[in-house]
Formats: sequence, C-alpha cells, structure tokens
Amino acid sequence: MKAPDLQNGFMIMQPEGPNRWCTGVECVLVRKSSDYAQPEAAYLSHECRAEAVHADPYAHPGVYEYVAISTWSGNYALRSGPSLTGVDGASEEDATASDVSHEQIDMGIKVTCPERDVRPLAFGEVLSMLQSDSQAGFRSPFMGISYRRDSFAYTLYAPCRYINFPHPVKEPRSYLQPISGYVLYEEGGRFYTAYVVTYIEGGDPKSLQFKVREPYNAGDYATHEFCRNVKIADGGIQCTFFDYESR
Repeated sequence: MKAPDLQNGFMIMQPEGPNRWCTGVECVLVRKSSDYAQPEAAYLSHECRAEAVHADPYAHPGVYEYVAISTWSGNYALRSGPSLTGVDGASEEDATASDVSHEQIDMGIKVTCPERDVRPLAFGEVLSMLQSDSQAGFRSPFMGISYRRDSFAYTLYAPCRYINFPHPVKEPRSYLQPISGYVLYEEGGRFYTAYVVTYIEGGDPKSLQFKVREPYNAGDYATHEFCRNVKIADGGIQCTFFDYESR
C-alpha cells in the first residue's frame, strides 16, 4: 500500500519570487470522477499568521491566519481573522470581502509530496495499542478516508490528530473516533478548510462529518469560523489506518 508522504512532504510558496517560504503538507485530498479517470490531488499547507519580512515581522497591518492550497483547478489562498488589511491593498472597508478571504492566486506553489510505502494498521491493532496505553511503543497513526460526494470519489489522507477510544474495562463498546484538522474539503468546485471526524465501531465506519469554515459575522466582527456541519450520507465510507514504513 502507498500513500502521500505526510511525514516529509513540503510546499515552497513563490518559488521564483524574491522571498520564498516553505512549510509542511498538512493533508492531501485525492479525487476521481470515475474508476478509469486519472486521480487529481490537492495539497493543504500548514497554517501561518500574517507577517512582514523584516526586523519587525508582526508589524504587518493584517490580523489573520493564512493557508495555501495547490489544487487541480489552480492555487488558492484562504485567510481568516478579524482584519484582512494588507492583502492586495485591502482597506478596512473591504477587509472582509470574499475575494480576499478566499482568493485564487497567481503565485506559484512547488509541492514535494511523493507517494511512499505504508503499513496498513488494522482496527484491532490500533485499538489494542491505545487501550494498553501504548506500552509496546506508540505509533502515530495516519488515516485515509474514502467517500463519495457530488459524483466524485474522494480519498483524504491526514494524520490522526487525536483519537477517542474506550476504556478497556469501563466501556463495553469497541470503537475509534479519530479527528484531524485542518483538512481540505471540496464542495461545488470550492475548497474549504475543515475538521474531519469519523466514528468507527467494530471496525466499520458508521459516520463521517466535516466541520467546515464559513464566513461568520457577529456585529462589527467579521471572520471565518468552523460553523457548518456537513454529514456524508454514503454507505460506502471507508477508513484505513496506516503508518509509514522505515526507509
């Protein structure tokens, strides 16, 4: 089995510009339009804060968080925060404009995230490791979640940022509930940052949900928050745990 290298994958933004910056790949979203179509991949960068590149970096006028996305339809910058000033000349008046918070960009992004061999981890293997308090050694699991949406077949590769699991004596249910974020979610040709959670009982995924970041307004305060819940109603949901083979 192979999966994108989330341990060592990285992205270089503006590779031909005077200032370049590099960060890790947080997740990879792969989609196919049919069983015979070539897969397409989208890559999400680690989040960062608005900054200037000089001796006073946080003198940047914007107060926002930023992620970059390299996708099959182009490159995007997603920004969220109480003040998006300093982006493409945005002023206080238009600082919450959608073209600033969700912008298709001309800036180049060089992605290095090849596939590599991984070792599948069975549901029972992950559950036993966690219920034993990892006495035999902790292996940080990753997951590949497959589902269908809008006539596409998707697979999301992401680390398990944390996992809910039952107490070996006090809880009779046999379940795992991994959560990861940020991850990529696509809907109607538009990309969003989200958190993802899947509930797996007895080895079978029972549900898959995304908590999607959307525009949010409270009085004069305008930002983007994880406020929309998307439930994937598909009996074909699959979740495969894995870790990376040693090189």
